[in-house]
Amino acid sequence: MRYQEAKAAYIEAVEDVTLSTISYFFNLILAGENRTIARQNLENADKLYEIAIAKRKIGHISESELMQLNLAALQMKGKLTEAESNLNAQMFRLRAFLGLSEQEQIEPVVPESAPSLRMEYQTVLAKAQEHNSFAKNILRRQLEADYAVATAKGHRRSINLYASVGFTGKDLAMGAAYNHLKGNQIVEIGVSIPLLDWGKRKGQVKVAESNREVVLSKTRQEQMNFNQDIFLLVENFNNQAGQLAIAGEADRIAQKRYETSIETFMIGKISVLDLNDARQSKDDARQKHIQELYLYWNYYYNIRSVTLFDFIRNDTLDADFERIIRR
Repeated sequence: MRYQEAKAAYIEAVEDVTLSTISYFFNLILAGENRTIARQNLENADKLYEIAIAKRKIGHISESELMQLNLAALQMKGKLTEAESNLNAQMFRLRAFLGLSEQEQIEPVVPESAPSLRMEYQTVLAKAQEHNSFAKNILRRQLEADYAVATAKGHRRSINLYASVGFTGKDLAMGAAYNHLKGNQIVEIGVSIPLLDWGKRKGQVKVAESNREVVLSKTRQEQMNFNQDIFLLVENFNNQAGQLAIAGEADRIAQKRYETSIETFMIGKISVLDLNDARQSKDDARQKHIQELYLYWNYYYNIRSVTLFDFIRNDTLDADFERIIRR
């Protein structure tokens, strides 16, 4: 029993740490991407401003457009400073969570792709009922309620067998009366059978049956909620694969559009407003892609935490515990 409890505690602790690590990891990735975006935007803004100065001298753009580009370059400097500060903060949080020193440098790699995996609700539910302690807890509470009813019913017709042995002693002083006890003076054996208890034991059965109904009602509702949570997790995970694919394609298109917009602006075919719109769309698409990646893995590890089963390796999580024990 202690071994099973230790194994369950280890797996639950690992899964809690894993879910927290995913959150810290993707916060760091997003902060790093925002810094990269800010650097690229600042570099492009400075380059475009220099070109705009030359174009203004020959009258190809207005003074207002030149000022917009100058303002954009200044704004990009401020965003880069902000992005670097946020990156340092997220780096510090992840290092502290992992117990690393402040000298450790973490270089997170963006998982650009995700495994092609589709979950089936019934399969996930079966794994959860097999491995999750929730199902065992439900069964234990139901069995305890049934046992309480059976015990109460058994006491209605209980027969008590008793035996008593008496000793006697006497002396002028009370304390000394117990020093020289005489032999067994009284030996009594009997059977106690309740004939009339005014409905007390019948009432105890009713109370036990009522408590069992309450327990069964609660466990049924908890089971329904548990099943619903799993269903929603599976649906969200399966839908997230499509959302991730859309976000990845949007990221690629927005990046290409921005590059094209820069080239088009240089030859005077689009305005500064159109260029800024393309830049903002690029930034938003990249951030959206990272967020969709986070949601994909968050849903997956939530399902793994509920089922205690790794669907990518097609193996139970306690296999890791067994490997650690054998080391």
